Amino acid sequence: MPASLPDLPIHVLIAIPAVVLLAYTIFGATGFGSTIIAVPLLAHALPLTVSVPLMTSLDLFAATGTALRNRAHVAWRECRVLAPALVIGIALGAALLVSLPAGPALVSLGAFVTAYGVYILAGAHRLRRAPAWLAWPFGIAGGVFSALFGTGGPVYMVFLSARIHDKSTLRATASLMVTLSVWLRLAFFALTGVLLHAQLFVLVLALLPVMALGLHLGHRLHQRLSSAGVLRLIAALLLINGVTLLARALA
Repeated sequence: MPASLPDLPIHVLIAIPAVVLLAYTIFGATGFGSTIIAVPLLAHALPLTVSVPLMTSLDLFAATGTALRNRAHVAWRECRVLAPALVIGIALGAALLVSLPAGPALVSLGAFVTAYGVYILAGAHRLRRAPAWLAWPFGIAGGVFSALFGTGGPVYMVFLSARIHDKSTLRATASLMVTLSVWLRLAFFALTGVLLHAQLFVLVLALLPVMALGLHLGHRLHQRLSSAGVLRLIAALLLINGVTLLARALA
């Protein structure tokens, strides 16, 4: 951690729970997106070596609970195809996280978030079919993005949605892969020392009630908004964050 919690400016201490509340409200409404929303916002005040492990720790509770509730619908064959590539990608991403300079990391994050926001606004067209061998490039890419920015979920979904066409099975399988990704990331972060900070544990414990409130609000929001409306909301937040991150990094 670059500084102790009392040393952080008051506006940062206020902003962190607000960002987490927004992120898990989105997660509760859509079933994904907590980290891809939160990490770009937190990156304005915290380094990626703090914001990514923080959101990964919180995702542990949200994703694991979702996977356990939906385990009866999981397509285990698809998980076995994707998991080995995921492990390799997360190992590569964890190594990059502790060695990549801050400037290129922020540029990469800003570009990825902006591109994904544009992708959603363009209609989020998906692959119709995907052969099993595509699990390797998608799994490795998703693992790298998961470890670097905690944003591998959209990459897994592109592959899985081209292999699974039942909505319940797709959601359950994606939840399990995100859960596996979270546990693997936490293991690699612990091995590299990124996770072993008392301040990080304090933040996680303090933000658990905020996460729970966000999930509750997101569930209520889900009942009121259309799927298209939720996606447009996510896209707008991503574009704003991506552009501001790119401007900050390039400046």
